Amino acid sequence: MSDLTVIDKPEEPPKGEGARPIILAVIVLTVLSIVLGGGIGFLMSSSIEENVVRKEKKAEAARWAPPPKSYNDDIVLVKLNPVTTNLMSPDSIFIKVEASLVVPKALGEQTSVMDAMSADISQDILNFLRTVTLAQIQGPAGLQNLREDLNDRVNIRSEGKVRELILETMVVQ
Repeated sequence: MSDLTVIDKPEEPPKGEGARPIILAVIVLTVLSIVLGGGIGFLMSSSIEENVVRKEKKAEAARWAPPPKSYNDDIVLVKLNPVTTNLMSPDSIFIKVEASLVVPKALGEQTSVMDAMSADISQDILNFLRTVTLAQIQGPAGLQNLREDLNDRVNIRSEGKVRELILETMVVQ
C-alpha cells in the first residue's frame, strides 16, 4: 500500500494584521507633514511680514524725498525740425517725430555749430526711422528701445557733445 501523507493547510494570518502597519505609517507621515508644513509656513510668514514693512517704509520715505535733479542750470534745449518719413514695413505708415537736444549752455550759444549739428542729427534720425518697422516701435518697450537707439545715434553723431535727445511728440499714422 501506499503511504498517504497528510499536509496541514498553512494558517492564514488574521485579516487586518497586514493592513494595520500600513495604516499606521500613513497616519504618522500625514501628521508629520502637517506639522512640518505649518512650521515652515509660520517661519515664512514672519519674514514676509518683515519685507512688507520694510518696503512700506521705503515707499513712505521716497514719497517725501525730492526727486533727484538730472541736470544743472548749465544746459540748453535745442529744438530740432520735425522729421516725417514712412516706415520700412508697412511702407504706407508714416511717422512724425519732434525732438529736442539737451546740450551744454556754451555749445548751445554757438548757433552756427548747433545749426550744422542739428541738421546732421535730423538727417540721421530720418535715415534711421526709414529702417524701422511698425512692430519694433509698438508698445512701451518699443518706444523705450526707439528712444535708446536714437540717443545712441545722436551721441555718436555729436561725438558726445549732446547729453540727451528728448522725444517731444511722435505720431504714427
